[in-house]
Amino acid sequence: MRAALLFGSVALLLASAPARGQSPDDVTKFIDRLIELDSIDIAKDVKFRSGLEPPLHYLDADESGMTVLKNPFEVFGKNKPGAAGWYRITFVVPEKLGKIAIPKTGYNLGIESNLIGAWEIYTYQNGKTAGLWSKDGMLRAADRHPSYWMSNAPMPSKPGDRLTVAILATSSPLGRGSPDGFGLRHLRLRFALGHTAARQPFYGSVDAPGIGSGLHGAREKLQTLKGDDLTRFQEKLKGPLSRMNLVFESTESGKLDDLTKAMMAASKELAEAHRR
Repeated sequence: MRAALLFGSVALLLASAPARGQSPDDVTKFIDRLIELDSIDIAKDVKFRSGLEPPLHYLDADESGMTVLKNPFEVFGKNKPGAAGWYRITFVVPEKLGKIAIPKTGYNLGIESNLIGAWEIYTYQNGKTAGLWSKDGMLRAADRHPSYWMSNAPMPSKPGDRLTVAILATSSPLGRGSPDGFGLRHLRLRFALGHTAARQPFYGSVDAPGIGSGLHGAREKLQTLKGDDLTRFQEKLKGPLSRMNLVFESTESGKLDDLTKAMMAASKELAEAHRR
């Protein structure tokens, strides 16, 4: 209840503020808190080792040469051709993800990842490869926008399941190196299945500079629009942001379906705000 009152107060403040009060920071603060409702950060105790060889993608890889990162989001290999490194984390699926309990009988979950550069992510569940749509438990991506979250869902899971995640990260391009290097941006375990249909449009994405959808697209437009275009978009966005408290309050029931419905309703409002 205290959380609902807090976010309700923020929403009321946004609703009463002039249009110019809608800022990228406002949206970032919402995103940072919203992702805590239905997912957990699994990067906290991640282990790291620089270099490609020997490979660490297999389940029982030797981790003796790895160290736990104090800052899991530290960037490595800037301007270094051939820069590469391995991340590994093993954990037990908890009883709750954020505010919502995982059914004892299990639910489809997903591990979301986003890295600077290029990456391959391997997932094992109770000793077997995980992720029904991944190839032998592996997915890969490169040069993605920070708002992009690759997921290995559907991954049927229940509390107590043991998950191991191994990630090979490289600079991109690899041959001449990159001034950006490589590093973790985002590594979380979250609810999937039907919840994804509401969650994805709610957060949205950035498709190109100044173009996007959902909350990520809203932040992008607030950063790039100018003059009257910015003022008009701020005015259109004021209502959806002022009612974001309804998404937070939906978790008070402890039912994922209530959060799904709230996100779906909010995503429709955001979509309308994005229309010209």
